[in-house]
Amino acid sequence: MYNFPSNNTMSFERFHKARAHTPLVKVCGLQTAEAAQRALEAGADCLGIICVPNRKRTVQPETATAIAELVHSSPEYSGRCLVGVFRNQPKEDVRRLAEFYGVDVVQLHGDEDWREYQQFLDRPVIKRVVFPRDRELVTQMCGDAEASRVCMPLFDSEAGGTGEVLDWGSIAQWASEQGDVKYILAGGLTPANVSEAVALPGVVGVDVSGGVETDGVKDLAKVDAFVQNARGQ
Repeated sequence: MYNFPSNNTMSFERFHKARAHTPLVKVCGLQTAEAAQRALEAGADCLGIICVPNRKRTVQPETATAIAELVHSSPEYSGRCLVGVFRNQPKEDVRRLAEFYGVDVVQLHGDEDWREYQQFLDRPVIKRVVFPRDRELVTQMCGDAEASRVCMPLFDSEAGGTGEVLDWGSIAQWASEQGDVKYILAGGLTPANVSEAVALPGVVGVDVSGGVETDGVKDLAKVDAFVQNARGQ
């Protein structure tokens, strides 16, 4: 049985309030407080920062803490979450950075055992999964009530952040056949296609990074448009 640890109770509360929004909207790869503020104002539920070393969107420590301050100063009832993205990093390093940055949710984008990390970190987890390789894992996660309380699967490409659009048709067909799977969709999402993405079977959230950038920088107008279109506004 999973128990919400006392020292991270707020992280779990924010996570569950964010998940109650349909669709959940996550803007990832944030590198400035200005872009984070715009994402919050637009209505994004989760703000993502890249905590993997030496990537083009790796966040600077002072920016990460500034973004965390913005997220955590929003009203408690809003269910806003700061998500830290990690990839095949030691559990101890992930915990150290998560605590230092004030991360609410840890996104595991490598080959990590999500249960092992979740229990060690005492935080909610978003686990990157690849279609069709990880179909069985997603089915298991969604079919386990306790697992689904603390972890959400996210379909993305192997590397992530590449702008590669996934095979929506195959994912949708599989999700329809399963009937009860729920997942976040990433990969090649833009303001122009997100309304179609949120209508796919099983999609309960969308995650964007490069699709709201111009010349490698977050485009504030695109952030606005993405959130609005995801919400059907």
